[in-house]
Amino acid sequence: MNETKYLNNIKKYYDDSQLIYRVFWMNKENLAMHFGYWEDDTKNRHEALINENKHVAKELDIKKGDQILDAGCGVGGTAIWMAENFGVNVTGITIVEKQVRLANKYAKSRGVTNHVKFELKDFTDTGYPDASFDKIFAIESVCHALDKDAFIREAYRILKPGGKLCVCDYFVNEIRDDADKHYYDAFCEGWFMPDLPEKNVFEKLLKKNNFGNIKFNDNTKKALKSSTIMKKMSSKWLIVDKTLNFLHLATDDNVKGTEASIAQYNFFKNGVGYHGSFIAEKPIK
Repeated sequence: MNETKYLNNIKKYYDDSQLIYRVFWMNKENLAMHFGYWEDDTKNRHEALINENKHVAKELDIKKGDQILDAGCGVGGTAIWMAENFGVNVTGITIVEKQVRLANKYAKSRGVTNHVKFELKDFTDTGYPDASFDKIFAIESVCHALDKDAFIREAYRILKPGGKLCVCDYFVNEIRDDADKHYYDAFCEGWFMPDLPEKNVFEKLLKKNNFGNIKFNDNTKKALKSSTIMKKMSSKWLIVDKTLNFLHLATDDNVKGTEASIAQYNFFKNGVGYHGSFIAEKPIK
């Protein structure tokens, strides 16, 4: 796969889908582009989206004064939330120029520009000095990496000794038959994910790159309500998308993206994969 072409496709996907996220999923407070986690007392999607931020913050043991990297920051929702709630300094990076512009705009409007900044960078090759960050997190972004090993290797390099990494993403459990493969393929193709790693394969990559104290949380059940909501919304929208596509007002990629938003439900519900989080530490030598 041509890397430059692939990265350009990712940028176009997020450019084209930003309005959809803004209208149908996030709100101006959470600015969230992830699934969200539903606890027993969660009342609505906004709370679920914030819960995923809380999960990452808890697993990383975030403390005031930490220097944190948000690898694949979207429009800055989690970074801004962390700055507002913990007084930490967060650098968010993304390869999507529109996201950088919007994230910096939102940070300014929320009065946290002294704690957060957003830059146009690739999380597999950031250019930051060694040992730059206390904590690194990536929420539903490593799925887009052509080379997951390159991301883990770079995260290890720029983490300080004793620093923590949290990757909250999608992982394969078991593809048993053609139906499972169809859900997996539709999910990956429509959301421009080259592949999703098996859970044990990702753990081996962490170990290979010298991470220790590795832990995995299976959060699939907590994400399933958001998955269900997404499926229902997308099933209704698919008819509109296909009509617009027939009239040459929507692209084939728009249709595939909506189909992926339906397939993701079967990916999780049928046990093809997990929504989970890996937490790992860079040893103190």
